[in-house]
Amino acid sequence: MFGLTEARHTNVIEFELSEEQLQLQDTARRFAENEIMPVAASTDRIADPRQSYPKEVIRKGFELGFQSILVPEKYGGMGGTPLEYAILLEELAVGDIGMANAFHATITLTEMILKNGSEQQREKWLRPLCDDQSGAYLIGFGATEPSGGTEIFCPRPDPKLGTRTTAVKNGNHYIINGRKTYTSNASVSKLYGVLVRTDITKPNAESCSVFFFPADTPGFSIGRIEDKMGHRASMNGELIFESVKLPREYLLGEEGGGFDAIRRVYDSNGVGTGAMAVGVARAAYEVALGYAKERQVWGESLKSYQAIGNLLVDMRADIEMARLLVRRVAWQSSNHCSEGSIPPNMAKVYPAEMARRVTINALQVLGGAGYMKDYPTEKYVRDAMVLPIISGGNEALKYFMSRDL
Repeated sequence: MFGLTEARHTNVIEFELSEEQLQLQDTARRFAENEIMPVAASTDRIADPRQSYPKEVIRKGFELGFQSILVPEKYGGMGGTPLEYAILLEELAVGDIGMANAFHATITLTEMILKNGSEQQREKWLRPLCDDQSGAYLIGFGATEPSGGTEIFCPRPDPKLGTRTTAVKNGNHYIINGRKTYTSNASVSKLYGVLVRTDITKPNAESCSVFFFPADTPGFSIGRIEDKMGHRASMNGELIFESVKLPREYLLGEEGGGFDAIRRVYDSNGVGTGAMAVGVARAAYEVALGYAKERQVWGESLKSYQAIGNLLVDMRADIEMARLLVRRVAWQSSNHCSEGSIPPNMAKVYPAEMARRVTINALQVLGGAGYMKDYPTEKYVRDAMVLPIISGGNEALKYFMSRDL
C-alpha cells in the first residue's frame, strides 16, 4: 500500500507540492500509464456494459491503497487530504475517467461514513475497505431515482415531492422499498448506501435518511446496467429494494439527517469530480498539442498557425484555472475555512463545463482525424459530456449556490 505519513494542514496556500504529494502524483501517473492507458480504448469498445468493468485495474489500484486515501491511519487508511485526493484523481482520469470514477465514488463515500457515522460504523465499514487488496470492496450510493436526480433535492414543503424510496420503521429495523438509477459502482460494490424517505408526512428536506448495507442483503438486487455514451469503464445501474430489512445500526447518523450527511461531503464530491474533469481535459489537450506539432499544412506545423496556436493557449489556460480552483477548494476544506471561502460546488461546476469545451476544441484541432477512433479525442469528448450532469447537475448546483450569494 502506498502511504502518506501525515495529513498537512496549513493556513498558507503553497503552489508547490510537497515531496510526498509529488511521490503520490508520480505513483498515480505511472499507474495510469502502465495499467489504465493500455486497456482504456479496448474497454471503451466493449459492447455489453456488464462486461466492461476493469476488474484487474481496480484490483491493482487497491493494492496501492487508492481507495483509502481520505481514511485516517487509525482505520488503516492513507490519511491523506482533499488536495492529495485531487492529485490522485486527476492523474487517474488522464488514463481513463471511467476507471477513475470507480475510485472517486468509493472515496467520497468513505468520507460520508467518516463525517456522519459512529465509531462502530467506521470500524465496521472502513477498516475492511482499507485492508482489502482484491478490489472487491467498492462502495456505491443510490440517490437518483426514475423521477430524476434533481427531484430528490426538492426544497419545497409539499411532502408529495422529492425522494420516493421509503424506509418504514418496524421495531429495531427499517423496511426499504423503491428503486435507484444511474448508481456508480452498481453490481460491483460490496457495500452500498441509499437515500430514503423515513417520514413521508414531512417535507423532503426534513425527512430523508441515509443507510449503508452489504450487497448480499436479502431483498436487494441489481437491475439494468446502463449502456452509456462515455465512461464505459464505470458501472452505472439500477438498485432495486423489495422489502429490504435493515437494522437500526445501518442508519448513518440521525433519522431525517440525510441531506446533512450529503452536504458534509460537498467538498470532496466537488474536488473529486472537478479533478477528474481536469484530468480528461488534460489528456485531450496533450493529444491535440502533439498532433498540432507533427501535422504539416502547407509546409508548416499546424501549431504555427495563429488560429490553432490561440486555441491551444486557451485550452491550456482553461485547464490551469480549473486545477487552481479545485486545489483552492481542497485547501479551504482542509483548513476549515468559512470567511471568504469559495462555494465547494464551484470546484465541480466550472471544471465540468471546462472539460466539455477543451475536449471539443481538441477534436477540432485534429479535424477529421479526431472524429475517427484511431485517436482518443472522440472518446474524450464522449467522456466529458456527462460531467455537467453527474454529481449534481450544474444547473441545480448553480441554483443552490445562487441562494447563498
